[in-house]
Amino acid sequence: MKVAHDVFAETNPAYCAHVIASFVRAYQSISEQGADLVLCYLSLPISLSGELTSTFEQTNRNTGLLEWIRRNPAIQIGLAERVDDTLNVVTEAIQFGCFSQILTMDGAGRVSPGTKRFRRPPHHSEEISSVLKHSERLGYWMAMAGSTRTTLDMMGITV
Repeated sequence: MKVAHDVFAETNPAYCAHVIASFVRAYQSISEQGADLVLCYLSLPISLSGELTSTFEQTNRNTGLLEWIRRNPAIQIGLAERVDDTLNVVTEAIQFGCFSQILTMDGAGRVSPGTKRFRRPPHHSEEISSVLKHSERLGYWMAMAGSTRTTLDMMGITV
């Protein structure tokens, strides 16, 4: 049996907004402020990446960003290109999320959960559940890392 990979579905703005909302909810549960917009541009491509799924094994919300990177230094290889390749996808997801009130953005560029939430479908595929779990973990870890600058430095990203 041949399994098809549906890139169109993975880059759907509604789906990606759902993933980002999962990230910012977790982030805001640790930090009183919303997540800086730039962190959404980093978290979505990592969460969606099937190549990085195994790096989340044997982690939990308390593992921490630095420990996760220490265990899996290959995460940083090609990360800048991965982020660059998904700029439009993230932008469309954030726009969709804000227009549909799933996300909000303040004047300082911090993204927070909006007044509305996605209704959870009765069945999530294992892949979707995994992506949402990874997004949440990144939200916890990036919030615990402290500043956005610290997070970017840990990830080896310069802006």
